[in-house]
Amino acid sequence: MQSSTSAQEAQSRRARNLVVLALILSMGLGAVDSTIVSTALPTIVGDLGGFSQFSWVFSLYLLTQTAVIPIYGRLADMHGRKITLAVSILIFMGGSALCGLSTSMTALIVFRALQGIGAGGLMPVAQTIVGDLYTLEQRARMQGLFSSVWAISAVLGPLLGGLLVTLSWRLVFYVNVPITVIALILLLTYFHEAQGRERHRQRLDVPGSVLLLVWVSSLILGLLQGPVWGFSSAPDIACFGVAAVGLILFLWQEGRAQQPIFSLSLQRIPVVAVGNLGTLLAGGLTIGLTGYIPTFVQGVLNGTPTEAGLVVTAMSIGWPLASTISGRMILRVGAKVTAVIGGIAATLGCFTLLNLGTRTPIWDIAPRTFLVGLGLGFITTTAIVLIQEVVGWKLRGAATGSNLFARMLGSSVFVGVMGALLNASLVHRVPGGPEAISRLLQGATTAVHAAGVRDALSLGLHGVFVLAFVLAVLSLLVLIFMPHRVESAAS
Repeated sequence: MQSSTSAQEAQSRRARNLVVLALILSMGLGAVDSTIVSTALPTIVGDLGGFSQFSWVFSLYLLTQTAVIPIYGRLADMHGRKITLAVSILIFMGGSALCGLSTSMTALIVFRALQGIGAGGLMPVAQTIVGDLYTLEQRARMQGLFSSVWAISAVLGPLLGGLLVTLSWRLVFYVNVPITVIALILLLTYFHEAQGRERHRQRLDVPGSVLLLVWVSSLILGLLQGPVWGFSSAPDIACFGVAAVGLILFLWQEGRAQQPIFSLSLQRIPVVAVGNLGTLLAGGLTIGLTGYIPTFVQGVLNGTPTEAGLVVTAMSIGWPLASTISGRMILRVGAKVTAVIGGIAATLGCFTLLNLGTRTPIWDIAPRTFLVGLGLGFITTTAIVLIQEVVGWKLRGAATGSNLFARMLGSSVFVGVMGALLNASLVHRVPGGPEAISRLLQGATTAVHAAGVRDALSLGLHGVFVLAFVLAVLSLLVLIFMPHRVESAAS
């Protein structure tokens, strides 16, 4: 009898470990996708053209991913984690395959939006399953494991992207397909939700979901098309007007909804408010550097995709290193000191990017991005640890989801702002505007003209790095209001 029990326990542990592997693969795909695509984008633009649409490849993916994160959380409660995550994986896999088949920048952007809809469920639902499988103490250790997965994926992304691009940029998307197939098989085979689990009869906040998509998409559209239409033009003013009205209606809807997709009451908790605002700014800072540092390396310094990937990798190394250290620092010196150290490091790192120019050695950029990554690791880890600590068990999922939503919203908004700044700069400095950059990356520009285009691109990207520095300073100012220590909430 005892041997039979031991065998069952061993089988249960094996099944749980295989489920964890499925979650690792799913979350790893979400972490690796942004960095691997950012490294490949200059080559993609060189093949498909359409540099003026450059930012859409990031922003529309992030937009759809951001908008559906709260929705996936609700669906997981209503219909179960297994089916919700499986659907998310299938959508992500289909979107990835279609991206690899794209023959134009427009098609790539549309399929990236579909890919983002799938990606929006990977991390929040996987984290929910971890909460189902493990006790509070075990979850703390598992969070460290998944942080390591994120770090490894973020490091491998630029390297893998740089290597695959030398063969074909389409492989950057195709590589997702076999990995998602493995994750899906493991999930469907080994994850068995408790038969007697409580099912909450609740209706999805459809109006809130629609309004969320309306105001975020209108804002991004206005920012991206501003340099084309003119920020004072009627279409752009209309976009910002719709965004403002959509935001007001969204806040009104979430305040009255019985089951809101974004709880406003949570945002009234000081730790949650400060942590989410700091994370929102960090999200904008992250996507700005991972998106535009490779463009600087390849477009201004004439570096290879692999070199661009390695430079971004330096930031990906600093981030998990700081995440590992920050847990101990919070206990020893307090949350506020830890967070402020991160803010200072990120600000100093962004400050060193302001003197990048056409004569900067490529490898001189890596220590600067490493310092930024170090700061971001302290900021984001401290924020999520405190947010999860200050709320009880019943609100912990919603609080964690709001922090992830804030990071993704910051990424989608500020990549649009940075893209608008860059496009506006190029329109005024380069004959042919952004499309001249497409010809440069395609190698279709004469040597004499290329020097002028590189100078103009360098100046345009300088504006992007100035905005990144401003975001870092604002994040530091916000983190000053972080409490020194917080008490655990009752679950």
